[in-house]
Amino acid sequence: SEPGRLMTKFYLKFDTMKLIVKASACCSLEDLLHIICRSAEISWIQLRRNEKKTLNDINSDKEGRLRFHVVSENGKKKKRIQTREDKIFVLVNDCLTGDPLMHDLSLNQETNSICSNGCRIAKCMKEYFIYKRSYRSAINSMLLAKCLDQKLWESSLFLLKQLPGIGIVTAKALKTAGVDSFESLATADARKLESATGRNYPFGNQIKESLSSLPPKIDIQIEDAGNKQGKSTITVTLSRQSQAVRSSKQNYV
Repeated sequence: SEPGRLMTKFYLKFDTMKLIVKASACCSLEDLLHIICRSAEISWIQLRRNEKKTLNDINSDKEGRLRFHVVSENGKKKKRIQTREDKIFVLVNDCLTGDPLMHDLSLNQETNSICSNGCRIAKCMKEYFIYKRSYRSAINSMLLAKCLDQKLWESSLFLLKQLPGIGIVTAKALKTAGVDSFESLATADARKLESATGRNYPFGNQIKESLSSLPPKIDIQIEDAGNKQGKSTITVTLSRQSQAVRSSKQNYV
């Protein structure tokens, strides 16, 4: 069967594949994250008593950093993290902000495992939902896989961390200077970039040149070509708007 083939292809455990098969036909990003948090691949992660206060503080999210929160049945944020699934959900959401508050070595190792296993599970979900023709879920699965691979939400304020030579400190400095996207970086002056980050020449030129590793921009136009004999014909036109100078296997978000 197709689920069995995908389980073998992505090296997933049977219990994880059962969660995917039972999933709704229209899963949101949050739904998919919950599936990953319950997966057998990361069931070894346990909630320790000394971690609860830190996890509670992160989930309370007074600064509005997190995209999703652990919530109770009434829809309000949980004040107390009580299960390992809750812990995993908080850790991955903290990580995907691009500027995590969690700096404990043990928890960082667990977060790395969540992201690497979660990326593999999300890729499997994408192919399964395509097989089931649940295209909304497939798109969300593909987006989640890329985000977990880069450890960044696609809407993160620190997307430039994906480029070589840019860490969180440099990304924050660039954001303060109004450079927080690939587009704004491309139009920025190299010398102003060096001034904003406190880096020496030719740092500005180097990070602008690193944009050449990005995949080219594609414009998609969809037209309804009419309906004949009960069948609709759709014309899809792809136009390359920019040319990548060199190829890259990295998955940017």
